[in-house]
Parts: sequence; C-alpha cells; structure tokens
Amino acid sequence: MSSDGAALLSASSSGRYSHHDAAAGAGAGREDDEIANFDTADEGALSNPYANHPQLSQTEAALLFEYHKLATTMKRIQEISYSLASPTTHTALLHSIRVLERKMGLVLTLFKASVWALLVERQDAAEAEAAAAAASSYIPAQHAGLV
Repeated sequence: MSSDGAALLSASSSGRYSHHDAAAGAGAGREDDEIANFDTADEGALSNPYANHPQLSQTEAALLFEYHKLATTMKRIQEISYSLASPTTHTALLHSIRVLERKMGLVLTLFKASVWALLVERQDAAEAEAAAAAASSYIPAQHAGLV
C-alpha cells in the first residue's frame, strides 16, 4: 500500500478524515478543493465536544462528531437553498420569461405573415403564368381559317 493510502486510512481511523483529505490524497484539482472547503469550512472552528467524554469510546466520540459536522453542513445547505428559492428570485425569473414569451409571440406572428406573403406571391405568379399560357394558346376564329 502506498504512503498516501496509509495516510488516508490512518486519518479515517482517527476520525479526522474529511473530503479535503480525500481530495489531497487523490491529487484533485481546484474545483475539488473548493468543494472540500465548503464541506470543512467550519471544521477548524469546531472541536470535538465528545472527545473526552468518560462514557464514550474514541470511536463513538468520533462518530458523534462526524454526525455533528454532517448536521452543521446540512444546516448550511438549507440556508443556501432558502436564499436560492426566495420569491424575489422566482418573480424576477418569471418576469424575464414572460417578456421573452411576448417577444417570441411577435417573432412567430411575423414568421407566419412572411410565409403567408410568400404563398400568396407564388399563387399570384402561378395564376399569371397560367393566364399568359392561356392567352398565347388562344387563336381567334378568323386566324384559324374558319371564316
């Protein structure tokens, strides 16, 4: 096993394993570091309140601390989701979509009018061509030798 793998295992068994440790061990890029920083932003400020509890083993204390960190992260995610789901954001987005819908309606109307104009123009050209063909094939009775 590599030294990086051993370091990750020892970090996980001590209860201090985090996403940041995994990103560092895997040689992850900047995006992974940003995600890890989100996951562990308050971890430095937190100390394990269960570490020296007389009725808990080290593993139990580490597990309870991980649950505490998870709950803290979930609370932060909830706060962020509330700000993203605010009614003002939805109202502004809805207004923008309605403006776009009106513009698309106008574009569709202009498109239909243009297509209709082309169809009428083709029909008029076909009628004019048919009339010209009929006029050129018409031979008056006096020229036909019937007189």
